[in-house]
Amino acid sequence: MACADRMKTVVLGGFLLIAADILISGTSGGVQGKESHEVGKKIYLESCQNCHGPTGKGDSDMAAYLTPPPANLVAKSTQAKTDAQLRKIILEGRPGTAMTGYEGAFEEAQLADLLAYIRSLKP
Repeated sequence: MACADRMKTVVLGGFLLIAADILISGTSGGVQGKESHEVGKKIYLESCQNCHGPTGKGDSDMAAYLTPPPANLVAKSTQAKTDAQLRKIILEGRPGTAMTGYEGAFEEAQLADLLAYIRSLKP
């Protein structure tokens, strides 16, 4: 095999490894197991801000029409919840509120990123 052919093979193999890593790691774009609150922010802005507001305080324009109002995600009581509790609320919703469940809407990596973003919210 000529040197140029070997180089093409190595480069192609490298691209394939990078593509496989991207597919395996999901949308977080990072190392598996590492949550990205930046990716989580994008998910939040697309899926959550309409009710919880752009800063997570439950003060969106729509909140005035919801009874009870959306949770303040910045509040100490929300931030004190475990990731498992927050995950359950996101996936199953909250009966008696406008919070519907998002079961099946997010891949596990996306949910981890969303939780990382929620954890990054500050008052």
